[in-house]
Amino acid sequence: MTDAKRIVQLDGLRAIAVLMVFGSHSFGFHLLWTGVDLFFVLSGFLVTGILLEQRRHKTWSSYLALFYQRRIQRILPPYLLFLGLTSILFGIGWMHHWYLFVFLMNTASFGELSYHYSLAVLWSLAVEEQFYILWPFAVYWLSETALAWLAGTLVLVAPLLRWGATAFFPGHWPIHTSTPFRMDLLAIGALIALAWRHYRTVLEQLSAYGLLLTGISVCFLLLFSRYPWFQAGANNVSASVWLYELSLLGCAGAVLWALGGRGVGMLKLTPLVYLGRISYSFYLVHFTVISVVRNHLHHILLARAIAFAVSFIYAALSWHLLERPTLYGLVSPHSQMGVEVEVEVEVEVEVGVRE
Repeated sequence: MTDAKRIVQLDGLRAIAVLMVFGSHSFGFHLLWTGVDLFFVLSGFLVTGILLEQRRHKTWSSYLALFYQRRIQRILPPYLLFLGLTSILFGIGWMHHWYLFVFLMNTASFGELSYHYSLAVLWSLAVEEQFYILWPFAVYWLSETALAWLAGTLVLVAPLLRWGATAFFPGHWPIHTSTPFRMDLLAIGALIALAWRHYRTVLEQLSAYGLLLTGISVCFLLLFSRYPWFQAGANNVSASVWLYELSLLGCAGAVLWALGGRGVGMLKLTPLVYLGRISYSFYLVHFTVISVVRNHLHHILLARAIAFAVSFIYAALSWHLLERPTLYGLVSPHSQMGVEVEVEVEVEVEVGVRE
């Protein structure tokens, strides 16, 4: 996907997602943790689209090598920079469980392993990278029809797994952070990518209904979130199934609306588009910055404003001095397709989002 084909409003939507996560961590606003879910849906859409395009022109070996090369180039440099910053600020105690940082942070809740709070955001990056270990194989070897059936099956299986597994965990974190229980978000993004390839005109015509779907989902989330049994931290079947399903529907609707291109002028505003471009590093560092700043400043609004500014500056410097040179310095001009549009939230941005 070259810049000519870039869907700019998705950058704006990514910025909305990272702002939601920042708001959740800064002010404790309920439901804004769903910004991470939005990252997952965007990632599933963008990466699946890139893989489908690449398989048309690549042999199996070059297709796989190129995908993982790009993931390494996009994910690893900011990730290592963040770990270096964490070591400078808080020491190297995180190395006691070094294996968690090979994209296994979302397994820490199973063993009740302790780690520094600044590293909590890495669970979502682990979810994405674990999903993308196998997904490129499915995209290459399955027909698009079979791939759609597989993605649809994953969308249906994940809530069933959450329903069956909830009783076996003493807390909600294994459900919240484990790939099998959250893969429906990435899979619904993949379904949207497949539909976009074959029914783009229909999706554009129905985009307003995507916004309606988001609105209805948000209304139900707001309505039921008043009750303790429907909070993200509630370890019960109702929350494990329906809370996450409403989030999925809302996020999928937002992506459909953005793709339609109608009434999305806000998403194309330069500040939002830019924040979307640098959102990976912003996500990685924001929780650390919030925590450090609020330990020294007790004025809530001032502390949050400073935390946002510091996170933004860090992310901008990372993008211009590290990430962009790494991406375009190592990838030839003829193979840059889709490099900039991959989502790392990684969300990846990514993002133990501790609500």
